[in-house]
Amino acid sequence: MPPTTEEFSSRLDRLERGFEELATTVSQLPTADPSARADALDRVSLRGWLRVSGPTIAVAVFGFSLLWNSQQTMNAQLFEATRSLGRLDGAIERLDAQMDRFDARLDGIDQRLQGVDQRLESLDGTLVRLAAAVEKLEVRVATP
Repeated sequence: MPPTTEEFSSRLDRLERGFEELATTVSQLPTADPSARADALDRVSLRGWLRVSGPTIAVAVFGFSLLWNSQQTMNAQLFEATRSLGRLDGAIERLDAQMDRFDARLDGIDQRLQGVDQRLESLDGTLVRLAAAVEKLEVRVATP
């Protein structure tokens, strides 16, 4: 069962109290070492450090999330482009198969036309012989 808003609020309150306790503990300077008081970084509390570095961390997280989202978008686009190329490849293969069948049909038509040409050549020889026979017949009919 997902946590409720009240549970989130109580967790957030506990975290805030923990940070406050940690900030007060870290910000207290040791009294035995006087040279430590001279260092400015030792006097910065955790809360102050978070105020200074928080925006930088937020920008880094935001930048990472932008990079992550753009990479996921690019991966999705690449996947879709790959699928499209696969579909195009299949379409090209089907077109190649159709062209091969078309070429086979054209070869069959070409063979039939060659057969028709051979028949026409044989008919041409027959027509020449028939024309010669007709001329002979005309000559016989014309001579009494």
